[in-house]
Amino acid sequence: MNNLNWSGSDEPIFNIGAVARATGIPITTLHAWERRYGFPISMRSPGGHRLYSKALIQQLQLVKSRIDEGMQTRHAIKLIQNEFSKAVAQNIHPPDKFSQQSIPTIHIDPTNFMKALSRQDIQRADQILGELLAVYSPEELTLQVIGPVLNEIGENWAGDKTSITEEHFISNYLRHRLLMWMNTGPRPSSNAPIILACAPGEWHEGSLLMLGVLLRRQGWPLIYLGQNVNLKDMATFIQNIAPLAIVLVAMRSETAKEIMDWPKWIHQISGKPIMAYGGKAFNDDPSLIKKVPGIFLGSSIQDGVDKLNSLISVY
Repeated sequence: MNNLNWSGSDEPIFNIGAVARATGIPITTLHAWERRYGFPISMRSPGGHRLYSKALIQQLQLVKSRIDEGMQTRHAIKLIQNEFSKAVAQNIHPPDKFSQQSIPTIHIDPTNFMKALSRQDIQRADQILGELLAVYSPEELTLQVIGPVLNEIGENWAGDKTSITEEHFISNYLRHRLLMWMNTGPRPSSNAPIILACAPGEWHEGSLLMLGVLLRRQGWPLIYLGQNVNLKDMATFIQNIAPLAIVLVAMRSETAKEIMDWPKWIHQISGKPIMAYGGKAFNDDPSLIKKVPGIFLGSSIQDGVDKLNSLISVY
């Protein structure tokens, strides 16, 4: 048998639903193995949900492959655990190749969640979100539930289908959840932080918060500045931080124009950080991309995360 090729990360950030999809092992089976064999051993989130590391997911994938080859479950678990212990003892740490891409894309229907928020039924909305969190990761819910709901409530408000009060209620509810997920992510790496800020005059921070959640869940340290950030003040604030990157978000053409002269203020910051930007304004009017210095992150939140990861990896 080949030596165990473990991913090297023991940070428990994946819930049991993500593990089940990554390994093909049903949740009920994972529970049964934990009771019967003491494997896999999970950590617990503040809410009491099981959390698993990348390395443990790899062990489970190998256990399943041995079982599929005809080995008894008990023997497969013991074999892989022994191989893993040897790998750790020999300090075998290959590059981290584990990827969320190994988890099949699952469509999550946000309809009931949106209906609960539209009725101002916070208790039901909390219940639905809690049930989803037991199966899906905050990253999946950010992209497949929070994002669509933010987009729908924004379109409804723009089309006079909902009041500004209802829009504020739902947006603030989602904002608090995103901030919580961003602040309770895995232990950040020792890298310099990424600065996240809305353009001057920009008050719509939903996309920036979603980006923050996805980056923070990957372990990147963040400094979140939020809405309506004055570029001159920001430059003074982060002068001694030497950030790894600065990301500016603009949702309207008016605010996109406000960041065109960012080099006037930010060129003096130490460390020469990556300067990047994105937001709905650039999707609506691509001509703005040529007018803003720096790196355009793409047309979606996921594009932005992927682009930043690729930029930082070679920085």
